Amino acid sequence: MSKKEKPVQEIDIDSLDAELSAAKAVEENKNTVFGRIAMVVAFAMSVFHLYMVWGRMGIIPFRGVHVAFAFSLIFLTMPLYEHLGKKGTVITNKGVRAACRVVDILVIIALWTAIYLASYEYNHLADQLGIMSWRATVAGAILLIVVLEGTRRILGMIMPTLAIIFFLYGLFGHLLSGRLAHRQYTLKALLQYLAVDLDGIFGNTISVSAATIFMFVMFGAFLEASGCSQFINDLALSLTGKLRCGPALAAVVASALMGCINGSAVANVVGTGTFTIPLMKSRGYKPEFASGVEAVASTGGQILPPVMGSGAFLMVIFTSVSYANIVKAAVIPAVLYFLGAGIAVYAQGEIGDVELLPKDQIPRTRDVLKSGWMYLFIIAVLIYFLLVAMVQPQRAAFWAVVSVPIVMLLDPKKRFKITDIPKTLVKSSFSSLTVVAGCACAGIVVAMVARTGLGGVFGDFMINLAGGNLFLTLLFAAVACIVLGMGLPTTSAYVIGASILAPALATLDLPLLTAHLFVFYFACLSAITPPVALAAYAGAGIAKCNPMKTAINACAIGFAGFIVPFVFCYNSAMMLDGSFISILQVVGTSLLGCIGMSCGMQGWYFSKQTKISVIERLLLVGGGLCMMVPGTLTDIIGIVIIVGLFVVEKIRFGKKSTPAAA
Repeated sequence: MSKKEKPVQEIDIDSLDAELSAAKAVEENKNTVFGRIAMVVAFAMSVFHLYMVWGRMGIIPFRGVHVAFAFSLIFLTMPLYEHLGKKGTVITNKGVRAACRVVDILVIIALWTAIYLASYEYNHLADQLGIMSWRATVAGAILLIVVLEGTRRILGMIMPTLAIIFFLYGLFGHLLSGRLAHRQYTLKALLQYLAVDLDGIFGNTISVSAATIFMFVMFGAFLEASGCSQFINDLALSLTGKLRCGPALAAVVASALMGCINGSAVANVVGTGTFTIPLMKSRGYKPEFASGVEAVASTGGQILPPVMGSGAFLMVIFTSVSYANIVKAAVIPAVLYFLGAGIAVYAQGEIGDVELLPKDQIPRTRDVLKSGWMYLFIIAVLIYFLLVAMVQPQRAAFWAVVSVPIVMLLDPKKRFKITDIPKTLVKSSFSSLTVVAGCACAGIVVAMVARTGLGGVFGDFMINLAGGNLFLTLLFAAVACIVLGMGLPTTSAYVIGASILAPALATLDLPLLTAHLFVFYFACLSAITPPVALAAYAGAGIAKCNPMKTAINACAIGFAGFIVPFVFCYNSAMMLDGSFISILQVVGTSLLGCIGMSCGMQGWYFSKQTKISVIERLLLVGGGLCMMVPGTLTDIIGIVIIVGLFVVEKIRFGKKSTPAAA
């Protein structure tokens, strides 16, 4: 190492993502008494949700049991003594540890009691003429404390702090002046509202988490246990391995497909990046670029149809738009996002010191498909029930889960056995904890926004600040989404943005789905946007490189994600909403513009292993941007620049190659 080169700080990858931290805590406690109890609870939680796909239960009882199971697991596997004092310090005194465990058990008992009280109150509201009793107050107080503390343990301080701020606003906001003031609410009224009202903790976000997201988390756990991630890696490498950019392109494909299902950018970086990042580095890609590619692809999986992590299911609730229409609207934006990433890795493969993979390291596509055709069948089952049979998403996920052990019986390598089902059910419950905690805590925020009307006030403030200008309003909303998403799971960031920002955008004559898709995009992109780019940090931890440089590379690779949302807000044809001619025009110009911008950012323009000048790069970026901006004049300008530069490059390349050929 040279004197000027600074050593790269070691990154604790597990600490970056709540799901990874939870998995680590479970692993450390699995051999303890509480760990074994947690395994039983986790198994019961999965069985309960499998039953509820077809069974019936009251609204509050069903959502309440879902929350109670999840937070019971959090308190069992993340004991209080590990979360007292400074970060990284654990109390070792046996008496204190025992007292903390007693507190955890009492909290779990209180939580289940609160669920019973809230359910009883909700079921008897009609008998009480809509007047809530002490039961609702006690239930609300317990739920507020348990949700805040449980979320703190698994997600850190950011989300609970936001919830506390919004709750205090609901309690004391009447003391403020101007538009921020609202009518006075007592502590009793707010606690009752949180516990019993369907806009409270047990509102839409927990409804989606309990009914739909959990089943897709289970499907992801079954797929992972069956070895599907390795099959996807091998298939992607077999299709792209003969290209110079093959390893990087394989990373884009594999990470996108796995990220689409598991819905966690950081967890996906760790899951697939441990294979793809070292492979890219071994062929000559710079560590910052290799880790940036993985971060971009893993993040983009959440905007990739048909599953889209959990975002599509939440959008169904917020917009009342059918799942099929949401998937249709997201197709072209996702294609542009991954096209930009694909061109970026191809460009770096051409101008970088990248070597071809040896033939013996490239699996044959025929052999990969012969060995893993059953995975394609399992995914086909999910797509059939989602988009063809169009059954309820949770039932589509159920049939996909059931298909895994049945189809894998035909696997000659026996990568998944019937005996693996119980432990996979246990893992499903643990994998859902971050989503449940995030949705429950976000429910507090959404409840206060709905109760106080803060969403409308904030929307008016943002629109007035932008002077009613759509572009500036969109820009402010994008920045707000990225800031809200710093350090939060995408689900939580989107729910908060959807309750505050999306309604404001809808007042500017944007369709509600367009507004929500815009918010969802930037909630996802917070994972690669500096300064808190968790997916990029995770990739840098694997690549052993500078995390900030990785984040900058990731933004350059995934640039389309920052531009496309603005484009579809101005032209709905990009969301396949319009005439065939208008759709064809916007798709064609956007594809060409995306290619031009990606080439400009990477410094390559279809010339063999030759970099282009800074001026040419700026022209390409500008021309590509013109083509992505809706408008005939801008399209013409963009075409002239992009095609003109292409001709110039071909003439210049031809002159350079003539003497060598002679």
